[in-house]
Amino acid sequence: MEALLNSVKRVCHSALDSISLRRRVAELVAPRLAFDSYAFSTCDPDTGLMTHVVADGVPPRYAMTYVTALYPEHCAQIAMDQPRRGVHVFSMLEESPVVREAVLANGMREQVQVSVATTDRLWGTWCLMRASRRTAKDERSRSLLRQLVPHLARGLRAAALIDIGLASTTTHGSNAAGVLVLDARDRPVLRTPLAATWLRDLSDIGLRMPDDLPLAIIGLVTRLRSRRVEVAPALRMRARGQSGRLYTLRGSLAEPDAAGECASVVVIQPAAPREVASLLTLLYDLSAREREVVAAVARGEATKTIAASLGISPHTVVEHVDRACEKIGVRGRKALIAKLFFAGYAPFLADGRG
Repeated sequence: MEALLNSVKRVCHSALDSISLRRRVAELVAPRLAFDSYAFSTCDPDTGLMTHVVADGVPPRYAMTYVTALYPEHCAQIAMDQPRRGVHVFSMLEESPVVREAVLANGMREQVQVSVATTDRLWGTWCLMRASRRTAKDERSRSLLRQLVPHLARGLRAAALIDIGLASTTTHGSNAAGVLVLDARDRPVLRTPLAATWLRDLSDIGLRMPDDLPLAIIGLVTRLRSRRVEVAPALRMRARGQSGRLYTLRGSLAEPDAAGECASVVVIQPAAPREVASLLTLLYDLSAREREVVAAVARGEATKTIAASLGISPHTVVEHVDRACEKIGVRGRKALIAKLFFAGYAPFLADGRG
């Protein structure tokens, strides 16, 4: 176990992109702990929804049940709440009779869930399942996974930065929106050419779903439908492509038809520079106040103006800027803003549209 722990630590500190990191960690851990299947997801830290999935051995039928009936409103909340209580490794079978029923119905007898979280942010979830019970070794497995959590969290955040950096140097072409329309039974009825392009990039690894829809899209639409009210609000989340490119997904319900059923509309668009910068401030672990100050600096506001608008002293503003620079590894306001916004603007500059 010690050798396995050290191997995973090395992977988490090897500057890998998020797909390579998740796949390599799972390949090391799952067989050694005798798990038959896994799904390792990155998550949108603001909504808890899955942004991309690397899986192996997960039946598509179970994946569909999980993402439509269990995850968006039920399991996502458990996955976010448990770390707040200091619990990062647990079993959904013990937390939810509904999940237990679904897992057992698909031939699995054990399930372990890892919430990869820091403070109040969920960066990923890792579900491991096996078809046979191994109770004697289960606590040993959980103990190892608990030791891995801080390294996985650090690795996923570093990998997200690498994803953004890779995308900024390799993605070209349109940054316009694509539109996907799903009928009341979530079957695609319209997929614009750009939507088809973005969906190919968003596709999960090791898991082929009906109509080639990524779990991120299915989860967004499921949450949207579960919150249906008189005037349903639009939902917005981030998703990440295989290229590393960051996308913004916006989902809304269309007007009901004669039968009272609603189609759902999902607008898929590469994230704007300000959205990339917003995620970067979270990845670099800037505090809420540091993010406010950095945003004001990015708008070109002077120190005294920032101080007055936030109700703090100019000296405190300077301290916040200095701490942000230290966390990001730069010196000075210009370097700070360049570091946060360059990744977002790079695709536009590459197209000559800066």
